[in-house]
Amino acid sequence: MTDKIKFGTDGWRGIIAKDFTFGNLEIVARRTARWIKDKGGEVCIGYDNRFLSPEYASFAAAVMEKEGVKVDLSSKPVPTPCVSHRVKNSDSAVLGVMITASHNGPEYNGFKIKEKYGGSASQETTLEITSGLENNSPSCGILEFKGQKNDWTEDYLDEVRRVLPGGNASVACDFMYGTGAPYFEQVLEEKGYTVVPLHNWRDPLFGGRSPEPKPQSLKELSEAVIKNRADIGFALDGDSDRIAAVDENGKYLSPQVILSVLAEDVLSRGIKGKIIMAVAGSYLVGRIAAEYGVDVEIVPIGFKNICPHLLKGDTVLAGEESGGIGFGDYLPERDAIYAASKMIEMCQRRGKKIGEIWKEVSGKYGNSAYLRNDIKITPGISPSEILDKIKKKIENGSFPFKVKSTLALDGLRIIMENDKWLLIRPSGTEPVVRIYAESETMEETEVLLAEGQKAVLYK
Repeated sequence: MTDKIKFGTDGWRGIIAKDFTFGNLEIVARRTARWIKDKGGEVCIGYDNRFLSPEYASFAAAVMEKEGVKVDLSSKPVPTPCVSHRVKNSDSAVLGVMITASHNGPEYNGFKIKEKYGGSASQETTLEITSGLENNSPSCGILEFKGQKNDWTEDYLDEVRRVLPGGNASVACDFMYGTGAPYFEQVLEEKGYTVVPLHNWRDPLFGGRSPEPKPQSLKELSEAVIKNRADIGFALDGDSDRIAAVDENGKYLSPQVILSVLAEDVLSRGIKGKIIMAVAGSYLVGRIAAEYGVDVEIVPIGFKNICPHLLKGDTVLAGEESGGIGFGDYLPERDAIYAASKMIEMCQRRGKKIGEIWKEVSGKYGNSAYLRNDIKITPGISPSEILDKIKKKIENGSFPFKVKSTLALDGLRIIMENDKWLLIRPSGTEPVVRIYAESETMEETEVLLAEGQKAVLYK
């Protein structure tokens, strides 16, 4: 049974009733509780809107309580960053747990771990907690937590209120049936904004799609912005730690664009510090950083690899292509609600709409035409075989563009003329290989993506 428990890029995720079962959850919760007990503290447990998430959270809390750990259980669904905020600001908690599968499809659920500093668990902590799982089996049956549940949300929302200025702009937001609603709506309305909400209720099936803010999922948001003449539109993933946006004309702004715009805004104000970027990040960030004489450090994908840099205190901005963005003045954590608030603040301060700001940035540093595709691995072929195949194409000169360099930090990133790039890497959360590409034109990006797809499909 324990072979179904696999911790990846961000915690353990599995298919409900197949991998993510009450029995397996008991094993993980019990081992987590013993780790917490060794540290002499308590645990904060939150959960999202997924099928059985409230029940899983209650069960995990009951298991941990049975192990002698005091539990601070949320009374309602919360964004993942709310758990990070709660554990960091708690006088007694040493660990946070979030029951969520983030952006994965509705058939999944998961178990994320947040450390005392308010960010993703380190590899060391994850290994300590998961060591010996294979020697365990479930034993307690179905339990329900009978203790007090607590509302954590006001303290968390105070962080958002701190950075979100008052205004009268119109903001559209696709909550994707996730935990961003009603919290972001509430704070926006308090500050005077008009909110155009989409999918702001609980649907464990997420309308039949994955709650991931990908461009192909944002047609309704774009239409809502145009129809309601909104000034900006946001999409938040299922647990509200990833973001995408559309401008005042309904045009999609990828996380690559968002991070580039925020980087230019921060650095142009004389705020110095490093920028941390995951290996699938935009070349624009490097161009902008070079203009202002600051360093960009590239790390493997997964916010757990970004978190240690934010903890050092010398980083002003960090991000990954999937929409996770962190700030040096906040938690060492990605937070879609906080990032959206920062973008609104930027627009208010500069007196411009987001599309106008992006036009200025792209006019100076170049365009970003970015695409990603996820492909299930052909049975019997390992990810290393796929990477070896594309390396050989580069070596024998049959790759369609001139290659300047490669980076094998996480998968294989191939850098070509004019900074265009292709990245192929196995996912850490799903049984797929992800293909990423960016250039200044969509035509070139599509060619790059097709080349990556051939390698993955072994053609």
